[in-house]
Amino acid sequence: MRVGVYFGKNIKADATDGASGGAFTFQQSILNVLKKYDGQHEFIVFSDDYEDVGQKKLNSINVPVKFIKLQRFVSKSDENFLTRLLFKIPRKIKRSKLRAKFNNALNKAVIDNKIELMWFATPAFEFVSVPYIYTVWDLQHRLQSYFPEVSVTGWTFDAREKRYGSVIPRATYVVIGNQEGKRELIEFYAMPEQRIKTISMPVPCFAFDKNINSVDLKTYKITKPFLFYPAQFWPHKNHILILLALKILKEKYNLDFDVVFTGSDKGNLDYIKDKTAALGLVQKVHFLNFVPTEVLKNLYRNAFALVFPSFFGPDNIPPIEAFALGCPVISANFLGVEFQLADAALLFDPKDEYELAQMIKNLHEDSDLRQSLINKGELLVKNYTPEKYLESIIQTINDFEPIRRCWSSHEIYVHK
Repeated sequence: MRVGVYFGKNIKADATDGASGGAFTFQQSILNVLKKYDGQHEFIVFSDDYEDVGQKKLNSINVPVKFIKLQRFVSKSDENFLTRLLFKIPRKIKRSKLRAKFNNALNKAVIDNKIELMWFATPAFEFVSVPYIYTVWDLQHRLQSYFPEVSVTGWTFDAREKRYGSVIPRATYVVIGNQEGKRELIEFYAMPEQRIKTISMPVPCFAFDKNINSVDLKTYKITKPFLFYPAQFWPHKNHILILLALKILKEKYNLDFDVVFTGSDKGNLDYIKDKTAALGLVQKVHFLNFVPTEVLKNLYRNAFALVFPSFFGPDNIPPIEAFALGCPVISANFLGVEFQLADAALLFDPKDEYELAQMIKNLHEDSDLRQSLINKGELLVKNYTPEKYLESIIQTINDFEPIRRCWSSHEIYVHK
């Protein structure tokens, strides 16, 4: 089958600013395994900014963003007015807008290249007239809409609902991380169970690389035992809980830990820095922003533990990166966490800094427990390789083949 793949933005091989966080590492991992694919299907990558992936079986067609986003002629101030006039719009204008929908840059490229099935490998989406597989990472805007980044800033609640409400029901299959995500798709969007594929997020390729060049962390002024948290500075990432737990550890248990934060600012960094100062922790908190991959691997390898207090699930990348790199994990007990992390992590209430401090203390006092978590984590991530992820996607494509052969002409999807 001729399969198109769309990632959206930020899949350049030379991206260095870390602005897209886990999305970037996910995309790169999938590209890496696609380059090695030598099976029965033919993949063509459609992207906004990635020009060459260097494999004969993996073609790439550059689709600029500006040609993908449609209907820019409608301003926000005109929307209500146009809505009132909806039924007065001449029929020929309606037809023109329909043509514009079918003739967006991505769909034109899909039709021109005779794509039979499209795989949206991330939640990025543009209209295509062929069947498609759609990836959903989370539905937290429905579960925790009080966080501003899923309500009024970032990708807003209304924007998410507009996309998911139309894209999910029409998808041939929807891919989501685990059984909790599947339950949410059924509950929130009435998605038929047989069209949902549960495929766990893969560990980025770099985390399986055993050749780690040693980095002197003293360069970053890191000299004490430290906790590690790689996360963008969104409110839901809950950096504040680690600060509060750090203070408890020192004052109540006389345990002297530093913490290292990596990740770009998404609007909450100044608040966390202010709280760090107010709590008297300036000398104990290291804000490193984005760091190169080798530094990231050394941080995992040398950390006392990864502390992951995020409120969002059901799948997350840092805990499984930590597993692959031999770092024990202390994670928030969010919905679905048990499906991804099983018994390989200590779990705590992300609203309770005292419970987190107690977990860290327990791990500090029990070296056997710490080693047990490391061993369980390394065993678990053998199921989370990018190769296994692609295998599951291939199986999903294979499931569709008997259905796709029911029609013979690709031109059925071309808008006349």
